[in-house]
Amino acid sequence: MAGNLISETVEAWRSVISLLADRRRSRAATREFWAMGMDECTGILNDIGLSRHEFDDAMRLPYASEDLLSSAMRSAGIDPDSFQSLQAHGFMSRTCITCPHRRQCHDHLAAFDFESHYQDFCPNSQNFADLLENGLST
Repeated sequence: MAGNLISETVEAWRSVISLLADRRRSRAATREFWAMGMDECTGILNDIGLSRHEFDDAMRLPYASEDLLSSAMRSAGIDPDSFQSLQAHGFMSRTCITCPHRRQCHDHLAAFDFESHYQDFCPNSQNFADLLENGLST
């Protein structure tokens, strides 16, 4: 009984520390992004269809400073460098950046089982299926 309580307490502290580290990385990434200058940042946001407010909100989501899209694509068997259409990539990036399931995605990527579970939660799952159907696999 006491062993379980200690184990659960340690796990809770690890989660808190991980959350704080993630928030710190997201704040640093946000500062670095805006340090590029308003014109460049606005251009990047326009390319993926995000407003400044949407970007700021997205940077508060878990693992906001990580490129989960490229990792997810590779895990699903898609070569992220094979895109012919930057517009499609921008749409998928916007979907990923604003996704409420980022923690779940990160956890599955870390466990190397994303490809077995993404259809259950990923808003880009149909886009992945379309890309695989069109021969953009790795």
